Amino acid sequence: MRAVRTFTFLVAVAIVPWSYAKEPGEGPGPQLGHMVFFELVENTPAAREKLAAACTKHLSGHEGTVYFSVGTLAEEYQREVNDRGFHVALHLVFKSKAAHDKYQTHERHLKFIEENKDLWKKVRVFDSYLAPPPPKAKKGEETAAEKLALPDAASSFAGMIKAKVVAKQKGGIVVQVEGIEQSWEHSKAQDAKALVGKKVLVLPHKGDGGEAKNAARFLKVVKVGESVSLDVAHKDGEALTLLELTEEQRARARDRDEL
Repeated sequence: MRAVRTFTFLVAVAIVPWSYAKEPGEGPGPQLGHMVFFELVENTPAAREKLAAACTKHLSGHEGTVYFSVGTLAEEYQREVNDRGFHVALHLVFKSKAAHDKYQTHERHLKFIEENKDLWKKVRVFDSYLAPPPPKAKKGEETAAEKLALPDAASSFAGMIKAKVVAKQKGGIVVQVEGIEQSWEHSKAQDAKALVGKKVLVLPHKGDGGEAKNAARFLKVVKVGESVSLDVAHKDGEALTLLELTEEQRARARDRDEL
């Protein structure tokens, strides 16, 4: 006689941020992220492939779907923060709660469960309302959140870089790093050369002193397309901080102040 298997479904409650929630009749509301993590009875490549293929067959292309993907556990990530209690992951984003609810009762979804429930021993479901995406930058502009992330290997870098100014931002400049001229002794970057070829945001260092004011003035007078040498350091966030100026750069900053 075949043993009866018990299936555990852990469903995370969707938390609605007050600024994104909609009252009935006010429109479709925020998008809803639906993430499902399957722990298989038999963790074999064949079982993973079979379930992933079934997800694609039955769960993709539903009305109101903004995003669909399915994949398997990334085995190489084994940090303490990595949750490794799954083998196959399904990621869906729906344009609204109504689209998600319709998907849940659709015959294709129900057929997927009926045909494949013997493959898994545990399922965890995480549903969450999603914040609207940030507005797109105007042509020629970039944002630190979208394109200006520092490479991890360059974290805590301090030194001189050679860079070309590619855009101006309020309070700073966007540069494309052309080379590392020198790394200071206190630089803690694993690989400073990871910056080369990357576009990064450069901001003046904070403070009320004359050097801080000169740095802010210099970033305002430097021109797009110009190649410059900059004394910078990574202190926090995704930007580099401009530190000391060369004598020529100080002169340019003073000239601007006198205009």
